[in-house]
Amino acid sequence: MERIKIITSPCAIAILMTVSAWAMRSNAQDVYRDNASDPVSMKTHVVIDVESYIFHNESQFYALRPGYFYGLRNERHLFGMSFPLVHNVFKGDYAGFENTTGFGDLRMSYLFVPFLKKNTIGLERITLAMDVTAPTGEYKLGRGAGAWLYKPGVVFTYRASPLIAIFPEIRFQFSGSDVNSQGGLDGAPDPDDPEKDNSLQNLSVAIPAIVQLEEWDGWFALHFLYTRSLVEKTDFLFLRSDFGKMIGERSAASIRITKFIAGQPRLNVVVQVNFSFFMR
Repeated sequence: MERIKIITSPCAIAILMTVSAWAMRSNAQDVYRDNASDPVSMKTHVVIDVESYIFHNESQFYALRPGYFYGLRNERHLFGMSFPLVHNVFKGDYAGFENTTGFGDLRMSYLFVPFLKKNTIGLERITLAMDVTAPTGEYKLGRGAGAWLYKPGVVFTYRASPLIAIFPEIRFQFSGSDVNSQGGLDGAPDPDDPEKDNSLQNLSVAIPAIVQLEEWDGWFALHFLYTRSLVEKTDFLFLRSDFGKMIGERSAASIRITKFIAGQPRLNVVVQVNFSFFMR
């Protein structure tokens, strides 16, 4: 009887509740950190991207890209949309509009997970992805591609360990008509001139490897990005590194640096600062 009294005393119950709450909070932080670093996170969140593009011809693009992504609770469907405000500084001939600011192309996204196996080592998830870009930016001023762009693909989530995950990704980007964009630009406007070139047909492969840094409450990622332009018959190879950290229980910040490595020199460096805020 004495033993029962000790366990059910108010002090013991308070201690147990405190420990349980701390464990749940720590577990929640781990969950949100995993989703903040996940390139195909299925949780509802708001993002703010600040982007800088530097080209080999010394043109520079800047963008502020807010977005909202809504995920169903079963974590199998996610819908998203982002709309950028862009500022372009061209070194080429843009008919007197070499330095302007305006709205860019609207981007819509949909993710579907046909295979999901949580808390496993090995293949954890298969995600089907579809990005659609609407020509809302004025292509003659270098603010958009000038045509609808479509980018279907598939992303595999492979967990090598509880703290290391690999996300092999294959995508194919194509346009509905001729565009003011070229291979290796991922739909960004041509930095050389405002005229439409050919249509886009780009096959891309990405292999991101992400390591969770628990003590720092953040993560580090290394991406190998390869693109083959089927229209131009040229290749592009980039290396991207990510550094991210939780800045709140449901918010994170990261910096992404992408550098051109080999192939047709066009886009040189991309620097992106990302802020993510999870709603649930």
